[in-house]
Amino acid sequence: MRWSDLIATSLASLRQRMFRTSLTVLGVLIGTTAVIVMVSLGVGLSSGFTAQMQNINLRQVTVYGPPPQEQGAASPGMPTKMNDAMKAYLESVPGAQAVWPVYRADMQVSIGSSEQFFSIEGLPADAFPEMDLDLAWGDLPQQGVFELLLGDMVDQNFWDPVTGMPMEIDFRTQSLFGTLTTWGDYGPVPIGGDGGGDGEPNAPAKPAKRHILPVTGQLKKTGDENNWGPYSGSVWSDLDGLIKWMKKALPGKALPNQPSTSDGRPLGKEFIYNEFRVLTKDPEAAEKMLNTLREQGIQAQAEVEWIRQGQATAVMIQAVFGGIGFISLLVAAIGIANTMMMSVYERTKEIGIMKVMGAALGDIRKMFLIESAAIGFLGGIIGLLLSLAVSAILNATLGAQMGMMGAGSQLSVIQPWLMVGAVLFATLIGTLAGMLPAQRAMKLSPLAAIRNE
Repeated sequence: MRWSDLIATSLASLRQRMFRTSLTVLGVLIGTTAVIVMVSLGVGLSSGFTAQMQNINLRQVTVYGPPPQEQGAASPGMPTKMNDAMKAYLESVPGAQAVWPVYRADMQVSIGSSEQFFSIEGLPADAFPEMDLDLAWGDLPQQGVFELLLGDMVDQNFWDPVTGMPMEIDFRTQSLFGTLTTWGDYGPVPIGGDGGGDGEPNAPAKPAKRHILPVTGQLKKTGDENNWGPYSGSVWSDLDGLIKWMKKALPGKALPNQPSTSDGRPLGKEFIYNEFRVLTKDPEAAEKMLNTLREQGIQAQAEVEWIRQGQATAVMIQAVFGGIGFISLLVAAIGIANTMMMSVYERTKEIGIMKVMGAALGDIRKMFLIESAAIGFLGGIIGLLLSLAVSAILNATLGAQMGMMGAGSQLSVIQPWLMVGAVLFATLIGTLAGMLPAQRAMKLSPLAAIRNE
Protein backbone atom coordinates (compact mmCIF):
# COMPACT_ATOMS: atom_id res chain seq x y z
CA MET A 1 0.00 0.00 0.00
CA ARG A 2 1.09 3.53 -0.71
CA TRP A 3 1.79 5.89 2.20
CA SER A 4 -1.08 8.10 1.12
CA ASP A 5 -3.47 5.14 1.34
CA LEU A 6 -2.11 4.13 4.74
CA ILE A 7 -2.50 7.64 6.13
CA ALA A 8 -6.01 8.04 4.70
CA THR A 9 -7.11 4.67 6.12
CA SER A 10 -5.64 5.46 9.54
CA LEU A 11 -7.27 8.88 9.79
CA ALA A 12 -10.61 7.47 8.63
CA SER A 13 -10.42 4.87 11.40
CA LEU A 14 -9.78 7.58 13.98
CA ARG A 15 -12.74 9.62 12.72
CA GLN A 16 -15.05 6.60 12.98
CA ARG A 17 -14.23 6.33 16.69
CA MET A 18 -14.22 10.07 17.36
CA PHE A 19 -15.31 9.98 21.01
CA ARG A 20 -12.68 7.43 22.04
CA THR A 21 -10.05 9.23 19.97
CA SER A 22 -10.93 12.56 21.58
CA LEU A 23 -10.56 11.13 25.09
CA THR A 24 -7.19 9.62 24.21
CA VAL A 25 -6.00 12.88 22.65
CA LEU A 26 -7.16 14.67 25.81
CA GLY A 27 -4.87 12.48 27.88
CA VAL A 28 -1.90 13.31 25.65
CA LEU A 29 -2.89 16.98 25.70
CA ILE A 30 -2.85 17.08 29.49
CA GLY A 31 0.46 15.25 29.66
CA THR A 32 2.12 17.51 27.08
CA THR A 33 0.81 20.64 28.79
CA ALA A 34 2.13 19.41 32.13
CA VAL A 35 5.58 18.70 30.67
CA ILE A 36 5.88 22.05 28.88
CA VAL A 37 4.55 24.19 31.76
CA MET A 38 6.61 22.40 34.39
CA VAL A 39 9.84 22.63 32.40
CA SER A 40 9.09 26.25 31.44
CA LEU A 41 8.83 27.15 35.13
CA GLY A 42 12.28 25.69 35.71
CA VAL A 43 13.65 27.54 32.67
CA GLY A 44 12.04 30.76 33.92
CA LEU A 45 13.62 30.41 37.34
CA SER A 46 17.00 29.71 35.76
CA SER A 47 16.67 32.66 33.35
CA GLY A 48 15.62 35.00 36.14
CA PHE A 49 18.59 33.96 38.25
CA THR A 50 20.98 34.40 35.33
CA ALA A 51 19.51 37.82 34.51
CA GLN A 52 20.04 39.02 38.07
CA MET A 53 23.68 37.89 37.93
CA GLN A 54 24.53 39.06 34.42
CA ASN A 55 26.22 42.28 35.62
CA ILE A 56 28.34 40.57 38.26
CA ASN A 57 32.05 40.12 37.59
CA LEU A 58 32.56 36.35 37.69
CA ARG A 59 36.34 36.76 37.41
CA GLN A 60 36.52 38.34 40.85
CA VAL A 61 37.39 36.85 44.24
CA THR A 62 36.66 38.87 47.38
CA VAL A 63 38.99 38.47 50.36
CA TYR A 64 37.30 39.74 53.50
CA GLY A 65 39.50 38.44 56.27
CA PRO A 66 42.97 37.03 57.10
CA PRO A 67 43.44 33.54 58.49
CA PRO A 68 42.02 33.13 62.03
CA GLN A 69 44.39 34.10 64.80
CA GLU A 70 44.28 30.65 66.43
CA GLN A 71 47.65 28.95 66.64
CA GLY A 72 48.42 26.97 63.52
CA ALA A 73 45.55 28.46 61.48
CA ALA A 74 47.87 30.54 59.29
CA SER A 75 50.74 29.18 57.23
CA PRO A 76 54.26 30.41 58.03
CA GLY A 77 54.86 33.82 56.49
CA MET A 78 51.14 34.38 55.90
CA PRO A 79 49.99 37.99 56.61
CA THR A 80 47.66 38.22 59.59
CA LYS A 81 46.17 41.63 58.82
CA MET A 82 44.29 43.21 55.93
CA ASN A 83 47.16 45.54 55.12
CA ASP A 84 49.61 46.17 52.29
CA ALA A 85 51.44 42.95 53.17
CA MET A 86 48.25 41.00 52.47
CA LYS A 87 47.87 42.88 49.17
CA ALA A 88 51.41 41.92 48.16
CA TYR A 89 50.77 38.29 49.12
CA LEU A 90 47.56 38.11 47.07
CA GLU A 91 49.38 39.56 44.07
CA SER A 92 51.84 36.66 44.30
CA VAL A 93 49.15 33.97 44.23
CA PRO A 94 49.06 32.20 40.82
CA GLY A 95 46.17 33.40 38.70
CA ALA A 96 45.91 36.91 40.17
CA GLN A 97 45.86 39.59 37.49
CA ALA A 98 45.03 42.57 39.73
CA VAL A 99 44.41 43.15 43.43
CA TRP A 100 42.28 46.11 44.55
CA PRO A 101 42.13 47.15 48.21
CA VAL A 102 38.75 48.36 49.49
CA TYR A 103 38.08 50.79 52.34
CA ARG A 104 34.58 51.76 53.44
CA ALA A 105 33.47 55.01 55.04
CA ASP A 106 30.02 55.35 56.64
CA MET A 107 28.16 58.62 56.23
CA GLN A 108 24.88 60.17 57.17
CA VAL A 109 23.80 61.98 54.00
CA SER A 110 20.98 64.39 53.26
CA ILE A 111 19.26 66.11 50.38
CA GLY A 112 16.86 68.78 51.50
CA SER A 113 14.98 67.42 54.50
CA SER A 114 15.56 63.74 53.67
CA GLU A 115 18.36 61.79 55.36
CA GLN A 116 19.88 58.40 54.66
CA PHE A 117 23.02 56.44 55.48
CA PHE A 118 25.62 55.61 52.84
CA SER A 119 28.51 53.20 52.99
CA ILE A 120 31.03 54.71 50.56
CA GLU A 121 33.30 52.09 49.03
CA GLY A 122 36.78 53.31 48.15
CA LEU A 123 38.43 51.50 45.24
CA PRO A 124 41.54 52.32 43.22
CA ALA A 125 40.61 54.36 40.13
CA ASP A 126 42.01 51.68 37.80
CA ALA A 127 39.41 49.20 39.10
CA PHE A 128 36.36 51.01 37.70
CA PRO A 129 37.12 50.47 33.97
CA GLU A 130 37.40 46.72 34.66
CA MET A 131 33.90 46.59 36.19
CA ASP A 132 32.08 47.21 32.89
CA LEU A 133 29.91 49.95 34.38
CA ASP A 134 27.32 51.58 32.12
CA LEU A 135 26.90 55.25 33.04
CA ALA A 136 23.69 57.22 32.61
CA TRP A 137 25.66 60.44 32.95
CA GLY A 138 28.98 61.73 34.26
CA ASP A 139 32.37 60.07 34.49
CA LEU A 140 34.20 57.43 36.50
CA PRO A 141 36.09 58.57 39.65
CA GLN A 142 39.53 59.99 38.95
CA GLN A 143 42.79 59.08 40.68
CA GLY A 144 43.36 61.08 43.90
CA VAL A 145 40.06 62.98 43.68
CA PHE A 146 37.20 62.57 46.16
CA GLU A 147 34.00 62.33 44.13
CA LEU A 148 31.14 59.84 44.30
CA LEU A 149 29.88 57.43 41.67
CA LEU A 150 26.32 56.34 42.49
CA GLY A 151 24.33 53.22 41.68
CA ASP A 152 21.27 53.51 39.49
CA MET A 153 18.76 53.17 42.36
CA VAL A 154 20.47 55.30 45.03
CA ASP A 155 18.00 58.15 44.47
CA GLN A 156 15.14 55.86 45.55
CA ASN A 157 16.57 55.80 49.09
CA PHE A 158 15.35 59.34 49.77
CA TRP A 159 11.83 59.88 51.13
CA ASP A 160 9.97 63.02 52.04
CA PRO A 161 9.71 62.93 55.88
CA VAL A 162 6.41 64.83 55.77
CA THR A 163 4.49 62.96 53.10
CA GLY A 164 6.37 59.65 53.28
CA MET A 165 6.57 59.61 49.47
CA PRO A 166 9.72 59.09 47.39
CA MET A 167 11.49 62.29 46.44
CA GLU A 168 12.43 63.31 42.91
CA ILE A 169 16.22 63.48 43.06
CA ASP A 170 18.64 64.77 40.45
CA PHE A 171 22.22 64.55 41.69
CA ARG A 172 23.38 66.77 38.83
CA THR A 173 21.50 69.79 40.16
CA GLN A 174 20.90 69.10 43.86
CA SER A 175 23.59 69.29 46.54
CA LEU A 176 24.35 66.19 48.56
CA PHE A 177 25.59 66.73 52.13
CA GLY A 178 27.26 64.17 54.36
CA THR A 179 28.56 63.65 57.89
CA LEU A 180 31.08 60.95 58.73
CA THR A 181 29.74 58.37 61.18
CA THR A 182 30.93 55.38 63.12
CA TRP A 183 28.96 52.52 64.58
CA GLY A 184 28.07 52.70 68.26
CA ASP A 185 26.04 50.47 70.55
CA TYR A 186 22.76 51.78 69.20
CA GLY A 187 23.59 52.38 65.54
CA PRO A 188 25.54 55.00 63.58
CA VAL A 189 27.02 57.89 65.56
CA PRO A 190 28.30 61.10 63.89
CA ILE A 191 32.03 61.64 64.32
CA GLY A 192 32.73 64.96 66.07
CA GLY A 193 35.58 67.39 65.56
CA ASP A 194 39.15 66.83 66.61
CA GLY A 195 38.34 67.37 70.31
CA GLY A 196 38.83 70.43 72.40
CA GLY A 197 38.26 74.04 71.54
CA ASP A 198 40.32 77.19 71.92
CA GLY A 199 43.36 75.08 72.82
CA GLU A 200 41.72 73.56 75.93
CA PRO A 201 42.07 69.79 75.97
CA ASN A 202 39.10 69.26 78.32
CA ALA A 203 36.71 71.37 76.29
CA PRO A 204 33.78 69.52 74.67
CA ALA A 205 34.38 68.00 71.23
CA LYS A 206 33.41 70.03 68.25
CA PRO A 207 30.13 69.05 66.59
CA ALA A 208 30.19 66.82 63.54
CA LYS A 209 30.72 68.68 60.31
CA ARG A 210 28.47 68.58 57.26
CA HIS A 211 30.36 68.33 54.02
CA ILE A 212 29.26 68.83 50.45
CA LEU A 213 29.76 65.52 48.65
CA PRO A 214 30.63 65.94 44.95
CA VAL A 215 28.95 63.48 42.60
CA THR A 216 30.79 62.59 39.40
CA GLY A 217 28.27 60.23 37.80
CA GLN A 218 25.50 57.65 38.13
CA LEU A 219 24.91 54.23 36.63
CA LYS A 220 22.28 53.65 33.98
CA LYS A 221 19.12 51.81 35.00
CA THR A 222 18.91 48.29 33.62
CA GLY A 223 15.64 46.66 32.61
CA ASP A 224 12.51 47.36 34.64
CA GLU A 225 12.35 50.49 36.79
CA ASN A 226 11.88 48.35 39.93
CA ASN A 227 14.61 45.86 39.06
CA TRP A 228 17.55 46.18 41.45
CA GLY A 229 20.87 45.05 40.05
CA PRO A 230 24.05 44.07 41.91
CA TYR A 231 25.34 47.67 41.90
CA SER A 232 22.02 49.54 42.19
CA GLY A 233 22.63 50.72 45.76
CA SER A 234 26.41 51.12 45.54
CA VAL A 235 28.30 54.33 46.29
CA TRP A 236 31.93 54.43 45.15
CA SER A 237 34.90 56.77 45.31
CA ASP A 238 38.56 56.62 44.41
CA LEU A 239 40.44 55.04 47.32
CA ASP A 240 43.27 57.58 47.55
CA GLY A 241 40.87 60.49 47.12
CA LEU A 242 38.59 59.15 49.87
CA ILE A 243 41.41 58.61 52.37
CA LYS A 244 42.92 62.04 51.65
CA TRP A 245 39.51 63.70 52.08
CA MET A 246 38.79 61.85 55.35
CA LYS A 247 42.14 62.84 56.83
CA LYS A 248 41.36 66.45 56.00
CA ALA A 249 37.85 66.14 57.48
CA LEU A 250 39.19 64.52 60.69
CA PRO A 251 42.48 66.34 61.38
CA GLY A 252 44.53 64.71 64.11
CA LYS A 253 42.11 61.76 64.45
CA ALA A 254 42.56 58.16 63.42
CA LEU A 255 40.25 57.14 60.61
CA PRO A 256 37.49 54.63 61.46
CA ASN A 257 38.74 51.02 61.77
CA GLN A 258 42.38 52.15 61.81
CA PRO A 259 45.01 51.65 64.57
CA SER A 260 44.72 54.42 67.15
CA THR A 261 46.00 55.51 70.54
CA SER A 262 43.85 55.69 73.63
CA ASP A 263 42.95 59.30 72.87
CA GLY A 264 41.94 58.54 69.25
CA ARG A 265 45.14 59.66 67.53
CA PRO A 266 46.62 57.69 64.60
CA LEU A 267 48.95 54.87 65.65
CA GLY A 268 51.72 54.22 63.14
CA LYS A 269 51.48 54.38 59.38
CA GLU A 270 49.94 50.97 58.76
CA PHE A 271 46.59 51.12 56.94
CA ILE A 272 43.94 48.43 57.40
CA TYR A 273 41.56 47.73 54.52
CA ASN A 274 38.08 46.24 54.77
CA GLU A 275 38.64 43.75 51.98
CA PHE A 276 40.50 43.00 48.76
CA ARG A 277 39.13 42.27 45.29
CA VAL A 278 41.28 39.86 43.27
CA LEU A 279 40.72 39.87 39.50
CA THR A 280 41.50 36.63 37.63
CA LYS A 281 41.61 35.61 33.98
CA ASP A 282 38.25 33.82 33.81
CA PRO A 283 35.55 32.30 36.10
CA GLU A 284 37.38 28.96 36.19
CA ALA A 285 40.53 30.69 37.45
CA ALA A 286 38.42 32.49 40.07
CA GLU A 287 37.09 29.16 41.35
CA LYS A 288 40.59 27.71 41.51
CA MET A 289 41.93 30.75 43.38
CA LEU A 290 39.01 30.68 45.81
CA ASN A 291 39.79 27.07 46.71
CA THR A 292 43.50 27.88 47.08
CA LEU A 293 42.88 30.81 49.43
CA ARG A 294 40.44 28.83 51.57
CA GLU A 295 42.92 25.98 51.89
CA GLN A 296 45.39 28.55 53.27
CA GLY A 297 42.85 29.73 55.83
CA ILE A 298 42.14 33.08 54.14
CA GLN A 299 38.49 34.11 54.35
CA ALA A 300 37.24 34.61 50.79
CA GLN A 301 34.24 34.25 48.56
CA ALA A 302 33.47 34.55 44.83
CA GLU A 303 30.25 35.25 42.96
CA VAL A 304 31.01 32.43 40.53
CA GLU A 305 30.46 30.04 43.44
CA TRP A 306 26.88 31.25 43.85
CA ILE A 307 26.38 31.06 40.08
CA ARG A 308 27.43 27.42 40.02
CA GLN A 309 25.14 26.59 42.93
CA GLY A 310 22.26 28.48 41.31
CA GLN A 311 22.77 26.68 38.01
CA ALA A 312 22.84 23.30 39.74
CA THR A 313 19.65 24.18 41.61
CA ALA A 314 17.95 25.32 38.40
CA VAL A 315 18.86 22.05 36.65
CA MET A 316 17.47 20.07 39.58
CA ILE A 317 14.24 22.10 39.54
CA GLN A 318 13.85 21.53 35.80
CA ALA A 319 14.43 17.80 36.29
CA VAL A 320 11.84 17.59 39.08
CA PHE A 321 9.25 19.62 37.19
CA GLY A 322 9.93 17.71 33.97
CA GLY A 323 9.61 14.41 35.83
CA ILE A 324 6.19 15.40 37.16
CA GLY A 325 5.05 16.24 33.64
CA PHE A 326 6.57 13.04 32.23
CA ILE A 327 4.45 10.96 34.59
CA SER A 328 1.33 12.60 33.14
CA LEU A 329 2.51 11.84 29.62
CA LEU A 330 3.30 8.25 30.59
CA VAL A 331 -0.28 7.81 31.80
CA ALA A 332 -1.43 9.21 28.45
CA ALA A 333 0.76 6.62 26.68
CA ILE A 334 -1.03 3.85 28.55
CA GLY A 335 -4.31 5.33 27.33
CA ILE A 336 -3.06 5.30 23.72
CA ALA A 337 -2.00 1.65 24.05
CA ASN A 338 -5.42 0.74 25.45
CA THR A 339 -7.22 2.60 22.66
CA MET A 340 -5.18 0.92 19.94
CA MET A 341 -5.59 -2.51 21.50
CA MET A 342 -9.36 -2.04 21.57
CA SER A 343 -9.16 -0.94 17.94
CA VAL A 344 -7.43 -4.21 17.04
CA TYR A 345 -10.17 -6.26 18.72
CA GLU A 346 -12.92 -4.26 17.02
CA ARG A 347 -11.30 -4.48 13.58
CA THR A 348 -10.26 -8.14 13.67
CA LYS A 349 -12.46 -9.07 10.70
CA GLU A 350 -11.26 -6.04 8.74
CA ILE A 351 -7.64 -7.04 9.38
CA GLY A 352 -8.37 -10.60 8.21
CA ILE A 353 -9.94 -9.35 4.97
CA MET A 354 -6.90 -7.10 4.33
CA LYS A 355 -4.56 -10.05 4.77
CA VAL A 356 -6.62 -12.29 2.46
CA MET A 357 -6.58 -9.54 -0.19
CA GLY A 358 -2.77 -9.50 -0.05
CA ALA A 359 -1.97 -6.64 2.32
CA ALA A 360 1.59 -6.93 3.59
CA LEU A 361 2.16 -7.45 7.29
CA GLY A 362 4.35 -4.35 7.34
CA ASP A 363 1.50 -2.25 5.93
CA ILE A 364 -0.85 -3.42 8.66
CA ARG A 365 1.73 -2.55 11.29
CA LYS A 366 2.34 0.87 9.71
CA MET A 367 -1.39 1.60 9.67
CA PHE A 368 -1.74 1.12 13.43
CA LEU A 369 1.49 2.97 14.17
CA ILE A 370 0.29 5.92 12.07
CA GLU A 371 -2.93 6.00 14.08
CA SER A 372 -1.14 6.01 17.43
CA ALA A 373 1.43 8.54 16.22
CA ALA A 374 -1.38 10.80 14.96
CA ILE A 375 -3.00 10.71 18.40
CA GLY A 376 0.31 11.68 20.02
CA PHE A 377 1.02 14.42 17.46
CA LEU A 378 -2.47 15.95 17.71
CA GLY A 379 -2.36 15.88 21.50
CA GLY A 380 1.13 17.43 21.43
CA ILE A 381 0.08 20.30 19.15
CA ILE A 382 -3.04 21.15 21.16
CA GLY A 383 -1.06 20.75 24.39
CA LEU A 384 1.55 23.19 23.08
CA LEU A 385 -1.10 25.80 22.28
CA LEU A 386 -2.66 25.34 25.71
CA SER A 387 0.77 25.61 27.34
CA LEU A 388 1.43 28.93 25.61
CA ALA A 389 -1.86 30.25 26.96
CA VAL A 390 -1.12 29.00 30.50
CA SER A 391 2.38 30.50 30.35
CA ALA A 392 1.00 33.87 29.26
CA ILE A 393 -1.50 33.85 32.13
CA LEU A 394 1.19 32.95 34.68
CA ASN A 395 3.49 35.73 33.45
CA ALA A 396 0.67 38.27 33.42
CA THR A 397 -0.43 37.46 36.99
CA LEU A 398 2.22 35.90 39.23
CA GLY A 399 5.06 37.06 36.98
CA ALA A 400 3.86 40.67 37.12
CA GLN A 401 3.78 40.53 40.93
CA MET A 402 7.33 39.14 41.02
CA GLY A 403 8.45 41.93 38.69
CA MET A 404 7.08 44.52 41.11
CA MET A 405 9.21 42.96 43.85
CA GLY A 406 12.35 43.33 41.76
CA ALA A 407 12.49 39.78 40.39
CA GLY A 408 12.15 38.77 36.78
CA SER A 409 8.64 39.08 35.31
CA GLN A 410 9.05 35.98 33.09
CA LEU A 411 7.96 33.28 35.50
CA SER A 412 7.38 30.79 32.67
CA VAL A 413 9.71 30.72 29.64
CA ILE A 414 8.83 28.39 26.76
CA GLN A 415 11.83 28.27 24.47
CA PRO A 416 11.74 26.98 20.85
CA TRP A 417 13.62 23.79 21.73
CA LEU A 418 10.99 23.03 24.38
CA MET A 419 8.08 23.55 21.95
CA VAL A 420 9.56 21.36 19.22
CA GLY A 421 10.86 18.77 21.68
CA ALA A 422 7.50 18.42 23.47
CA VAL A 423 5.57 17.79 20.23
CA LEU A 424 8.16 15.31 18.97
CA PHE A 425 8.23 13.56 22.33
CA ALA A 426 4.44 13.28 22.43
CA THR A 427 4.50 11.82 18.89
CA LEU A 428 7.22 9.36 19.87
CA ILE A 429 5.30 8.30 22.98
CA GLY A 430 2.21 7.71 20.85
CA THR A 431 4.20 5.66 18.32
CA LEU A 432 5.79 3.51 21.01
CA ALA A 433 2.42 2.99 22.70
CA GLY A 434 1.08 1.58 19.42
CA MET A 435 3.87 -0.95 18.94
CA LEU A 436 2.27 -3.79 20.92
CA PRO A 437 -1.21 -3.44 19.35
CA ALA A 438 0.40 -3.26 15.88
CA GLN A 439 2.35 -6.47 16.55
CA ARG A 440 -0.84 -8.19 17.67
CA ALA A 441 -2.62 -7.10 14.49
CA MET A 442 0.21 -8.57 12.42
CA LYS A 443 0.00 -11.95 14.14
CA LEU A 444 -3.75 -12.47 13.65
CA SER A 445 -4.64 -15.52 11.60
CA PRO A 446 -6.47 -14.39 8.40
CA LEU A 447 -9.04 -17.25 8.47
CA ALA A 448 -9.74 -16.89 12.18
CA ALA A 449 -10.04 -13.15 11.78
CA ILE A 450 -12.59 -13.48 8.94
CA ARG A 451 -14.72 -15.93 10.98
CA ASN A 452 -14.66 -13.53 13.94
CA GLU A 453 -18.03 -11.83 14.64
